[in-house]
Amino acid sequence: MRSKEILSPLKSSELLRNTSMLISGTALAQLIPILIQPILRRYYSPEIFGAYSVYISLVGILSIVSSLKYELAIVLPRNDRMAINLFFLTLLVNLSFSGLLLIVIVIWVDKLLIFFNLSGSMRIYLYFVPVGIFFYSLYQSINYWLIRKKEFFAVSLNKFYRRGAEGLFQLIFKYVKLAHGIILGDIIGHMANTLTGFWQGSKSGLNFSLVSLSKLRYVAGRYSEFPKFNAIPSFMSACSFLMPIIMINKFFSSEYTGYFDLSKLLLSIPLALISSSVSNVLLQRMTDNFRSKISLMKDILMVLSIVLLISVLEILIIQLFGVRLFEFIFGDRWGYSGEISKILVWSYTLNFIVASFSAAFISLNKIKLLSIWQVIYFISIMSLILFREHIFIDFIKVYVFIEILCYMIYIIVLARIIYIYERSLINRQDL
Repeated sequence: MRSKEILSPLKSSELLRNTSMLISGTALAQLIPILIQPILRRYYSPEIFGAYSVYISLVGILSIVSSLKYELAIVLPRNDRMAINLFFLTLLVNLSFSGLLLIVIVIWVDKLLIFFNLSGSMRIYLYFVPVGIFFYSLYQSINYWLIRKKEFFAVSLNKFYRRGAEGLFQLIFKYVKLAHGIILGDIIGHMANTLTGFWQGSKSGLNFSLVSLSKLRYVAGRYSEFPKFNAIPSFMSACSFLMPIIMINKFFSSEYTGYFDLSKLLLSIPLALISSSVSNVLLQRMTDNFRSKISLMKDILMVLSIVLLISVLEILIIQLFGVRLFEFIFGDRWGYSGEISKILVWSYTLNFIVASFSAAFISLNKIKLLSIWQVIYFISIMSLILFREHIFIDFIKVYVFIEILCYMIYIIVLARIIYIYERSLINRQDL
């Protein structure tokens, strides 16, 4: 009887249902690239994957500012017309940014190849950066529209379409021995994601006939806090997470970058499968609760118990079986990725925990506070430049130390703002 009493609220929890839907869909989608990695890693060298990871990092970093963070505001307006105008605004800004970036790359491609320590045969990776940014950022806007409409099944389904198309074409290009098949498969995956996303969005009311110049001007000013206080700090945060790959490629070699990239891929599985889904659902859930002045603790404690359990399991698996796991799945030449994973796992599990609750800063209107932390994080990671003369393994150890220190600060700040909010609810009840 006692167990039924405990499980009953979990079964009826909207948060748990929506999160489970996103996680299950995301898990199925992420299984596709994970399952084909052993095939691709045995065909393409660590150097090729190193160059590909530089492309992924550049797309991840620059896509943060390609829409000036206006996409985050799509869930906030009370009526859909304003949200649609916000969506169209992100589309215009994203298109302008990607077009200008393409012009810059075409003009200075040779200098950029030297700067990123890439060979001339890898220039195609740079040309595709603006394309990847445009499609990735466009889908992020679609994604926030679907979250606003609580279309969590559509979000899940689109992830599957994206990874399915990417994986299918990467395998096809591998078997026809296309040298740059990895990046072409990535672009096709982005395009598939965008097309299905637009279809899902149109079914849920995304209608551009409601767009007007006056409304575009209004929403640009009404939500100007996002580009003013969130775009640059978020850019810094993305640099903090992705810049180490670019640094490793520049200071060491594409081979070391390939080893680091595989460790990052495997250690980020909980981050990719769970935290993004949890954060998306929490964003909508906590925003509604904040508007209605309802406690957040029930949802927070439920999610915290799950992510802590997963974090402990990941640490134990990597510490006990790291090297053998990498060699068995990906081949003997990838054993070094297992060695560095034993160091990296500590920072990646902390990242997994804090990323799951990143929506709290947006929902509680604490964007400025988050921005301050992002600036501190950026400065801390950029200090890795001072350690470029160290051997690779020592560079990794310094990187992990900086990550752990910054994430602990994040957790303390987050706990503080949640505590203040919960205390304000108690004080309201006492009045």
